Amino acid sequence: MKKQCLIIGLGIYGMNVAKKLSEEGMEVLAIDKNMKLVEKASSFVTKAICMDITSIDTLEGIPMKDFDVGIVGVGEDVSVSIIACLALKESGVEHIIAKAGDKLHKKILQKLDVDEIVLPEEYMGIMTAKNILEG
Repeated sequence: MKKQCLIIGLGIYGMNVAKKLSEEGMEVLAIDKNMKLVEKASSFVTKAICMDITSIDTLEGIPMKDFDVGIVGVGEDVSVSIIACLALKESGVEHIIAKAGDKLHKKILQKLDVDEIVLPEEYMGIMTAKNILEG
């Protein structure tokens, strides 16, 4: 059975994760409140939904527990990120990865017991330095 991934937030981070996972054969459900981003993602993901997830009720129709991985790509709006992570946790998603916008956001996600927390700018700064040193 193919692994399934639910991605909430289709900014640069979420869109790139969705595209790469889809290219590698993973089933991906992508959610964002911006219809243009949903339309863009719909060309390569299994399913894309335009939805505002700030109300837990809106997520009730999605069988989140069926997903192996939940990714929260919302880093700018901490409250939306928290709601999404909490919904994934309460639904029993096995592994949750969330983007953090800053160190305080990361600390909050740690308190929610998110499995992996990504600070993209920090990560890319380290990777750039490593490339310079190796190269």
